[in-house]
Amino acid sequence: MTPFLHRFHTLDTWLQEHSALWQFDTFAILDVPWQANYPALAMYLESLDESEIQESHFYDEVCRLCPSLAAFRDYQPQQINPLTPEQVLPDTPSYLATGVKGRKWSQIQAFASHTPRASHYVEWCAGKGHLGKLIAFQHSNPVHSLEWQKTLCDAGEQEAKRLNLAQTFTHADVLKNQGQAALHDADCVVALHACGDLHKVLLEQAVDAKTQKLCVSPCCYHLTKDAHYQPLSNTGKQSNLILRQADLKLAVKEVATAGAREQRLKQLELTYRLGFDAWQRIARQQDDYLPVPSIQKALLTQGFNGFCQWAAEQKQLTALLNKVPCDSFETIGEQRYQQVQKLEAISQLFRPALEQWLVLDRAMFLEENGYRVDIGTFCDKSLTPRNWMIRARLGTG
Repeated sequence: MTPFLHRFHTLDTWLQEHSALWQFDTFAILDVPWQANYPALAMYLESLDESEIQESHFYDEVCRLCPSLAAFRDYQPQQINPLTPEQVLPDTPSYLATGVKGRKWSQIQAFASHTPRASHYVEWCAGKGHLGKLIAFQHSNPVHSLEWQKTLCDAGEQEAKRLNLAQTFTHADVLKNQGQAALHDADCVVALHACGDLHKVLLEQAVDAKTQKLCVSPCCYHLTKDAHYQPLSNTGKQSNLILRQADLKLAVKEVATAGAREQRLKQLELTYRLGFDAWQRIARQQDDYLPVPSIQKALLTQGFNGFCQWAAEQKQLTALLNKVPCDSFETIGEQRYQQVQKLEAISQLFRPALEQWLVLDRAMFLEENGYRVDIGTFCDKSLTPRNWMIRARLGTG
């Protein structure tokens, strides 16, 4: 059994055994869904204030009440081995980073340092091609950047010409197989934070094209056309773990770099949404969750009543506001927010394991198709929470 296979089976078993603790829709429920199976843990959560789940001893007590959860510590980010850089990049001139925020440029530099040398690169889902720009500058080898938004292609093309780089752009929808020809011509394909189906398609098409080298940082696994996750590897297909899009979202559900203001706005928005949900269940006399569209954060300045007025308009429920006033439901929203935070504190135990499960499925798929694969981190988590990298070479050379 290969190391990837052994690790995958360990994660798969642990995730399945505890599925009740993380496979549920937080906003759709009004109680603790796993209370019957974990009564002591449910009672402990009920006794806590929200602030207490942030304290260092919280997970120690959780593991005391439910010892099988202690394995989560083995799946935390600090337990992931960082990949060895392929090369030490010299300092780059500051003008290369024009138009790129500092943290993003640091991610790009870290990713590029882990990219294998090649004579011809393809940059998958390139945006304006900032990663390809750096690779082309450092190696003086051609980079073919693929991007489905033409305005980004045009902007990247102009920048490449201005800098006199061997970087070309193609306006292509890779989900319609418009990138496959480029993969046949490339020695190495790179993809930094290609979302969902975009990176799944890349792996499948690179295997078909027998692209020699791949360097991929996957992201946003839930952005897929499939209602349920379709594993890539044969081993993954044999798993009994069925993952919905909501479950896949848990794999990336963390905000490691959010500022205090962003966190306050998120808390306020969730409180308003949960309060509105409590109102609509009473007003409609239907005990079901009713999703509400995304909002502009400026709407939050109008207070809870303003939010409810807007949300009711989105769902054609304004007539019910006169029959059932929404004022008192803000307090209910605050109470439900507290409960949601507690439930998510437990489900977050499984986030790193789930993300590793998904990365390993991709790594095993490449192994099954003749690639020698390394997985690990390419940068510190402070730069990006999505710091996994899959690096593969075809054959044993």
